Amino acid sequence: MSDLPRRALDALRSRWFVKGAFFVLFVWLASRLLAFASWARGEGPYVARPEAVAGILPVGHFTSFFAWVKGGGWDTLLPAGLVIILAALALSLLFKRGFCGWICPVGTVWETAAALGRKLLGGKNIRLPKWLDLAGRALRYVIGALFFAFVGLVSIPEALGFRELPYMWVADIKIIEGFGHPLFLIVAALAFVVSMLLGPVWCRYVCPLGALYSVVGMASPCAVTRDAETCIDCSRCTRSCHAGIDVQHAGTVRSPECDGCMDCVKVCPVEGCLEAKAAGRVRIAWWAWPLLVVMLWFGIIGAAKFTGNWDTTIPDETFRQVIGSGLLEETTPMAPQRQ
Repeated sequence: MSDLPRRALDALRSRWFVKGAFFVLFVWLASRLLAFASWARGEGPYVARPEAVAGILPVGHFTSFFAWVKGGGWDTLLPAGLVIILAALALSLLFKRGFCGWICPVGTVWETAAALGRKLLGGKNIRLPKWLDLAGRALRYVIGALFFAFVGLVSIPEALGFRELPYMWVADIKIIEGFGHPLFLIVAALAFVVSMLLGPVWCRYVCPLGALYSVVGMASPCAVTRDAETCIDCSRCTRSCHAGIDVQHAGTVRSPECDGCMDCVKVCPVEGCLEAKAAGRVRIAWWAWPLLVVMLWFGIIGAAKFTGNWDTTIPDETFRQVIGSGLLEETTPMAPQRQ
């Protein structure tokens, strides 16, 4: 294979291509959701309601998830949210925060800002002092613990009642429409600039879901391993790591910050020195890793779709009545109370 086709093939298998494709898919689905809302208001033609946008409702769906875990039953009204949570957990367990590294559209925005910042700042973002970086990363786990304690301690009756709130059924639409609010745009622009300077601050220091997936990812049987005997200490792996992991001095990369991006494996100049392996033995080629991630993601969603556990059971006409009643313009109701 000539050099140009090989580079083109590598680009198609790169993390930026995969993340970019998922981001474009999310934007398209969000536009379809807004078109569905327009139809419900009587302002446009009918568009089928997409279910995948449910991933932007972590409070509601994690409340429902913990209710299911505690015996409250599967959510048949908006099941896609539970499926997305299970798929993200599965990716994290098998492929080192695979959801964060390859799929999450929010993370893609902040990583794009960080990459742009590296271009403008001479190759790297500004690194915080080690103590401050550790404190920031600890903050993410504190936020995560508080968040999951809040949603996890909601009683089953309250959680089941939350599922049946009409506002819950249209909250994804309200959130998407809120992205166009001037205040949100200003905050997002400031966050983008901060991420250009310091890297993806939200992902590294704030995101509660990232905290959960980091903890789960540490138990992954798949990880990057380094052969100390063949390593030439060129530091290319460490320099390429957007998560700031010292790959060069690791035997097996177990850091909770690793999202399985495979950048370090790709840049290693020594054949077989740095490899992704399952259970420390079975080699996973860097280009096969994203294929496995994508296959698992769509495999779980496809299975849910096939078994009738993906699409909402709420009739379109009910959505039309709820949206047409002006509920989207009302103030957000209080979340379920803990007991």
